[in-house]
Amino acid sequence: MLLPSLIVCSLLTLLTGVNLLLRKHYYREGNDLIDEIDSMLPQTQCAQCGYAGCRPYANSIASGESIDLCLPGGPATQQKLSALMQRIPTTNLPQQQEAIAFINEEKCIGCALCLPACPVDAIAGSKNFIHTIIKSECTGCELCVEACPVDCIEMQNLPVPAPTPRYRKEPLATNQIACINCKQCDGACPANISPHLMHKLIMQKDYVTIENHGLSICIECGICDLACPSGIPLTEQFQFAKNQIAQTQSDTEHKTNLSIRFERHQNRLTKNEEKEKQKRSKRLGTKRSWL
Repeated sequence: MLLPSLIVCSLLTLLTGVNLLLRKHYYREGNDLIDEIDSMLPQTQCAQCGYAGCRPYANSIASGESIDLCLPGGPATQQKLSALMQRIPTTNLPQQQEAIAFINEEKCIGCALCLPACPVDAIAGSKNFIHTIIKSECTGCELCVEACPVDCIEMQNLPVPAPTPRYRKEPLATNQIACINCKQCDGACPANISPHLMHKLIMQKDYVTIENHGLSICIECGICDLACPSGIPLTEQFQFAKNQIAQTQSDTEHKTNLSIRFERHQNRLTKNEEKEKQKRSKRLGTKRSWL
């Protein structure tokens, strides 16, 4: 009887271990997917999708929710989510003009009701004092508009900046100027990097890989342009790639900061609610003691 019991115990232990490993593996993959979805969302935390913020919506998308609910993200975010989740959009989202909130200080009564409504703490002020919008932090979620009892907050469209690009909007395509793979540019580069490889990666729009292959080391001297028998403007392409990488990093940092402020805002609201509940319980306890 002892041997069968040992076998059963061993099998149960083995199955438990396999179960834990599988749960850990799929849990990690699920979190990676949610993180990637969340990084594509605009982090406005506007709740227009029906969820409390971008992270809860990302969690729901990973579980099968529609990818067509993010209005601030518009068609650009919709296309990214469609490519990631392999789903065909069912609704054509309109491209919305960027807008931020504006407080008419002459009408503001300092009620502070807009402060808890702002999900990213983009309103400066306190009770009985005039409030103002921190323009660089406002996401245009419009949640403060409904919270204001005197209608002193309105949304104002941001002016569309005049196109003054420093570099090309798109790198030259391979069918316009063909690379013959002679790699003469590599031998001419004084920084000992591979302009030939960078050119190929830029054509594929693989800016992550090109950054890891020494793009920042490029001094934009233009020697590779002179060495290229096809006359490809390599330096111009490298400038374009640097601009794209810098813009991506800036957008990522901005989204991260918005997400962090949203979490802090939610935590503060939760703590305030807990304090109010404790105060209420204490008041009720005092009244009962009087009775």
